[in-house]
Amino acid sequence: MVLVFFLCTPVTFSQMDELLFRVERYDLNSGYHNGTGITGAEPVQVFSAVVEVTGIPWLRLHFADAYLGEKSYLIIRSLYDERWQKLDAVSIEQWSYHSAYFNGAAVEIQLFAAPQDQNIFFVIDEVIAGEWAGDEIYFTICGPVDERDFSFQPATGRLLSPGCTGWIIPNGKIVSAGHCLTSASGNTVLQFNVPQSLPGGTLQHPGPKDQYAVNVSTNVFVNSGVGNDWGVIEAFPNSITNLTPIQAQAAFWYLAQNLNPDSIRITGYGTASGIRNRAQQTHVGPNANSSGTTMRYRTDTTGGNLGSPVIDEATGVSVGVHSHGGCTSSGGNNNGTNFFNTAFWNAVDQGIPVELMSFTASVSNKDVTLNWLTATETNNLGFEIERRSGDDFISVGFVPGNGTTTSVTTYTFTDYAVDEGSFSYRLKQVDFDGAFEYSQVINVEVSLPQLFALEQNFPNPFNPGTKISFRLAENAQVTLNVFDILGSEVVTLVNELKEAGTHSVEFNASGLPSGVYFYRLNAGSFSETKKMILLR
Repeated sequence: MVLVFFLCTPVTFSQMDELLFRVERYDLNSGYHNGTGITGAEPVQVFSAVVEVTGIPWLRLHFADAYLGEKSYLIIRSLYDERWQKLDAVSIEQWSYHSAYFNGAAVEIQLFAAPQDQNIFFVIDEVIAGEWAGDEIYFTICGPVDERDFSFQPATGRLLSPGCTGWIIPNGKIVSAGHCLTSASGNTVLQFNVPQSLPGGTLQHPGPKDQYAVNVSTNVFVNSGVGNDWGVIEAFPNSITNLTPIQAQAAFWYLAQNLNPDSIRITGYGTASGIRNRAQQTHVGPNANSSGTTMRYRTDTTGGNLGSPVIDEATGVSVGVHSHGGCTSSGGNNNGTNFFNTAFWNAVDQGIPVELMSFTASVSNKDVTLNWLTATETNNLGFEIERRSGDDFISVGFVPGNGTTTSVTTYTFTDYAVDEGSFSYRLKQVDFDGAFEYSQVINVEVSLPQLFALEQNFPNPFNPGTKISFRLAENAQVTLNVFDILGSEVVTLVNELKEAGTHSVEFNASGLPSGVYFYRLNAGSFSETKKMILLR
């Protein structure tokens, strides 16, 4: 008798959800057009047509060829919701001769010719026609009930096609799973601010101003299974706004190496029934013994969640990327790759050892105070403060950094007793390994003020302390008061005779509730009021 033993291992599933569509042949040729006879400097419409495929929920155009010269362009507009896209000679190549996704069965396409352009044209040969929603694909819900809720996190987007999730990191790049980027092509699109689906589950698309062509030449990815499935990519600027995703969304996920969050949240574009299908949803569940380069969690996910951020619920920081399902109603866990994967960490971390959010200067009499904020820091020894002297910068001080942190940090440095004149300052950020980079240069004028002025407080919003500065053109009796939104006085910060010059005072709002406050300066006949925000 032969005994055969089988080693049982957990079953995992890729969490991609392929887009439902068919390709329809379509023949539309604009013919050649010249702008030489156009009067005026602005492009003029020279061709218009409607592209329609009856009975479909959404569509996308493919151009067999196009020439748009230097300043000519196309406008494509949905006849369903009036959302539109502009494509010129640069952006049509970035979009790999595809349009954005449009809701509805028909679009109008218009060709605008610029006066200096000749022989401009376009040819459409295919329409990518959306299909109505079909059966749901495999779910990896951790328990008997799908507990995901709608969410509206601005840094998390939907990748089409393949059907995945991608999200913005501090250097502006996009993270997803390697499995997604293995399948990515020149017509892959990243969408933000995605609307709910139709009641039957058919996808709806945001307007083209929230859609970005993915630059597949920037792909860095590995697709080698659980614990080693990750990717980093970039997107071209939007063809309407010319903004990158991080500029338009003004949001990103902070990153950290951490195996031990108590609870893990997954936010992405998984499949579901009805209007939730491939709209943004989120759920939080317990850590399931993450180790090595693998995150394990009993957090609900489905197809389309592939590439979602794996989030430490306590801090709101991403600790990895979701890649594989494995949960069932009775056990198992879903899986992702964490940032202890060295290649993954190196790929996301390059380019911004320190992200500087702001760098400002203020002058009080002859003292120059520099203030700066960092959003993230990696390997940061500190900041050497340099002032221009003649043709060269000289060091006037050093402020220690915080090593590696994802917390917003406020720094300040005062250069005392500076001579009158014009000066330039910059920060030299230095890593522990000796590498360094410079900030932008800011200029200050050290002199007695010519006018009275009240400056905006810094930082603003603040918690709980902030600095208020003001300038006096001459000696004056000064009062500086803070009021709440109802006009009741909260505190008097200054009530005395002050000499001409620039002055600063600290306001500590400990004990006050969050909200809008006003501060008013009275100096002789001068009076000015400004608003500030206490945000706890």
